[in-house]
Amino acid sequence: MINISKMGVAAIAFSIVFGASSQASSDANINKLLSTIKLPPGFKISLFAKVPRARSMAIGTPLGTVFVGSRHGTIHMLRDRDKDGVAEEIVLKTDKLKVPNGVAYNGMSLYIVEQNQITFWAGPSEFDTARPLVPLIPIVKNLPDKFLHGWRYAAFGPDKKLYVSVGSPCNVCQVSGHEGKIIRMDGNGKNIETVGSGIRNSVGFDWHPKTKELFFTDNGSDGMGDDIPADELNHVTKMGQFFGFPFYGGGKTRTPQTKDKQAPKNSVSPVIEFQAHSANLGIHFYTGNMFPSEYKNDAFVAQHGSWNRSSPVGYQLMRVRFNDKGKAVGKEVFVSGWLKGNSAWGRPVDIKMIADGSLLVSDDFVGAIYRISYQR
Repeated sequence: MINISKMGVAAIAFSIVFGASSQASSDANINKLLSTIKLPPGFKISLFAKVPRARSMAIGTPLGTVFVGSRHGTIHMLRDRDKDGVAEEIVLKTDKLKVPNGVAYNGMSLYIVEQNQITFWAGPSEFDTARPLVPLIPIVKNLPDKFLHGWRYAAFGPDKKLYVSVGSPCNVCQVSGHEGKIIRMDGNGKNIETVGSGIRNSVGFDWHPKTKELFFTDNGSDGMGDDIPADELNHVTKMGQFFGFPFYGGGKTRTPQTKDKQAPKNSVSPVIEFQAHSANLGIHFYTGNMFPSEYKNDAFVAQHGSWNRSSPVGYQLMRVRFNDKGKAVGKEVFVSGWLKGNSAWGRPVDIKMIADGSLLVSDDFVGAIYRISYQR
């Protein structure tokens, strides 16, 4: 049951923090705002493309086409033909899908993960921006069709299998079926397996470049206070591990709804804890050669930002440091400035590296994709 009074408070909080949507911002206005972003010395942020409500991204090969999902029915296809750091082609492929947040590319076909199903667009999808996004061929038709946390994340792993996150359809509750899991499957949708369970809502994962082991973000429960429970970065070391939800709201913080129940002894704790409510979404390990070598094999995490905290937090990119053995050893702010006092003008969502070693960052509030580059 939806609590209308709580929804009303949430809506008021959202309007106070974010103000009016800036989807229609001009290039000049976005570039002016980007001039206030704080980056380490030598780094630069610029506008790559304006894409309404841009969320998860997938990078095609060999052309570097950028596919962009959303929570509002749309899939966009971007191309920077002259490699000048700005997309000349921005093509709306469809606006008729059901929360198509998840996009993944396997070198031949684009896979789209909607709220209720998984489809793929058979190749040569990267080569023709004018080609209609049909037919979309369903391979999984029975994803939990529930809106809350129904924005899936998807990517192909080093094992060539398709990985998909399926959020828990609640703040805190008992889940069933595929809910609260990361699953994987063959490219035809067969042989679905549970990678990890006890996951509240992961909207980002990636594999360490050396160990090939999976790391994923997870968002902590709401309604427990400004500073608990923590958001998480988790590490999958074997198939089928349990990561604590709903017994733990984040980190080691027990949820009030389950405090009288015995938590499973095999619950895996996060390897990094982030500020509560900072909404850690996309994660990407850096393997390029543009950035200084000290960044190689570290991970970048997009903090989408809080919506219901008394003072807002997040709205920035974090760097998670890893040692030579693939262990997370610390975190720090990498890029900030989307939050000004108690008002945010942008909300980072996903991060992907492109062929030249620069990073693309999507922002579903501004409706843009930024490019972060480095010049020695």
